[in-house]
Amino acid sequence: MRSPLPDLLADLVDLLPRDERALLLRLHSSSEGSELCTLLVGSHERDAARRLAGRLPRTIHYHQEENTLVARRSAVDHLSSALTQEECGTSSMDDPVTQIVAAQENGDHQRALTLFQENGGIYFIHFHGNDACLDVLNRFPKAMVDTEETLTMALAMHALKAGNVTHARYLMAQHFGDEMHSLETVISARGRYPLAVRQFRFLMAIYEDQPISNQLREKLFDMLAELPIDDHLHRGSFYNAMLAVCLQRRELNEAEEIAKRALYHYQQAQAHLLVFYIELHCVVFSLQRGMLSEAELRVQAAQEALERVPFDVPADRRLMSLLEGVLAYEKGEAEHLVRFVAEEFDKFAYGEIWPAVVELALVYCSQVVSRQVGLGAAISFLDKWRVQEWRSRRFNTAITMREVELLQNANRWQAAADRLMAVQSRINLTWVETAEEALSRLVDPIEIELAMAWLRHLIQHLPRRPLLRAQIEALLRNEHIGERDKGRLRLWAAYLARVHRDMTRARHLFAELLDELARIGVITHLLGDIGLVDALVDDKRVGSQVISTAERRATLRKLHGFSPGREMKSTVLTAQELRVLRLVAEGGTNKFVARQLRLAEVTVKFHLTNIYRKMGCQRRAEAVAAARSLGWL
Repeated sequence: MRSPLPDLLADLVDLLPRDERALLLRLHSSSEGSELCTLLVGSHERDAARRLAGRLPRTIHYHQEENTLVARRSAVDHLSSALTQEECGTSSMDDPVTQIVAAQENGDHQRALTLFQENGGIYFIHFHGNDACLDVLNRFPKAMVDTEETLTMALAMHALKAGNVTHARYLMAQHFGDEMHSLETVISARGRYPLAVRQFRFLMAIYEDQPISNQLREKLFDMLAELPIDDHLHRGSFYNAMLAVCLQRRELNEAEEIAKRALYHYQQAQAHLLVFYIELHCVVFSLQRGMLSEAELRVQAAQEALERVPFDVPADRRLMSLLEGVLAYEKGEAEHLVRFVAEEFDKFAYGEIWPAVVELALVYCSQVVSRQVGLGAAISFLDKWRVQEWRSRRFNTAITMREVELLQNANRWQAAADRLMAVQSRINLTWVETAEEALSRLVDPIEIELAMAWLRHLIQHLPRRPLLRAQIEALLRNEHIGERDKGRLRLWAAYLARVHRDMTRARHLFAELLDELARIGVITHLLGDIGLVDALVDDKRVGSQVISTAERRATLRKLHGFSPGREMKSTVLTAQELRVLRLVAEGGTNKFVARQLRLAEVTVKFHLTNIYRKMGCQRRAEAVAAARSLGWL
């Protein structure tokens, strides 16, 4: 009776990916006559070699220092017998990288270039991996690299994916001229630059975090018309870059439509890694919309796309880890994101950078560091990003806004105001104090963020200003405000309605907010304003009626669950006395406090006298130290 072992072995070997089966055959063919089979692997084969040794640890060993696979011949004979020579030979020679390298070794570099262009060209790295791409590019003669546009742009793409935007810019300028520094010049020069060059320059602008005007966007869509309908790879890449533009401008509805088109074209091109990048950006705009369940589905789709990639992608697996950590954090589990910041973030920060993903990381990682470690650690974390070589003015402002948010969350209001005043923008405190209907017409995301930061400052210090309520309502009418920010604005509006004793409006807005939070699932954007939530809940005229349903109570429990050790901070001080004490804690003099709170200096002295009496203190330093120990500051 025939043994079933050969058939079983054949079935098991057939489960190996094609590149690993090819390595197995070559390992069997090496070192003939020796007890040990030893194979030197190329840089583009190292990932496959590691995987093969990992799957067969008792049979095959990979020595990373020498880049060799080693196995006993008897074991390899059994394994290779499950593969016919014809099958394995086809597997090896069907591999484009193998074909290109073979052509290069034979000196047929023109044939190698043709194969390179047929198998991705500029996007070769997305189909075959970082190591294979660099190995192939390094085998071309320098003179050929200097003259062939495809090879120059492939090298620039490799630099972009390594996070080296400056080198990519240098390569393009060296080959095509200094005009490459200007996106608008290149896009407008249709007769001077081929379509592939113009499209790549657009893609590079996304890595540079360069703002795209409406006029330039029209020219870019004119460029899209030049691409054949069935050129799925390049059409997908155009929509990929335009998706980043929509996210930069917070145009989330447009981003969703653009993402659908990018996904369609990349799926048709079987560009699995590029499909992953689109799904990754879909996670970003789902979170910006506050749709947690939608973000979870997108993360699952991103994971499935990543599993189809036939080579190892450690940097992209770090991106997956970030997304999984963010979703876990939104559910109240901070450990995954804390571990990511501690173990993976430095590698992430110095790899391939998509600005939309970086902003997601800045928001969530700075918040979790601040809450789990402390404000100082979070500010240091943000400062690391200021040294990135690709940083733009817009990106530096985004970092400053994260610092402002953290400082405001920690009741460091004056320090936050100092940073806001350092931002060069027309949206300053003077503008915000007098603006009303103009707030409904703001478009730029940074200007909206600045306006909201200054309004939050005014709500803290001057909540009874009559204009504040109208200003919040104007922002709520702004169609460019995202769902997360609208949630914060509803909370502010509810709090101000309570301050002005409009309890009906306060109850309506607070109930609307809690119902919306229960629906979308994302709540971490309200953690900095938990004090306003508590003020509404603790007011019996509001809280007793609003939190009457189980869903609303569950939402509040989830919100407070992010700070299980948080003290209720009950205090004998009035709200105005707390404002005075917070400014004093930041080093403010009586005159400074009076100016900030629009009070007479004698009134500040009166409040301080009451503070000392209530706390049993005699000096400012004692009062500040006692308030911090009690959790009031």
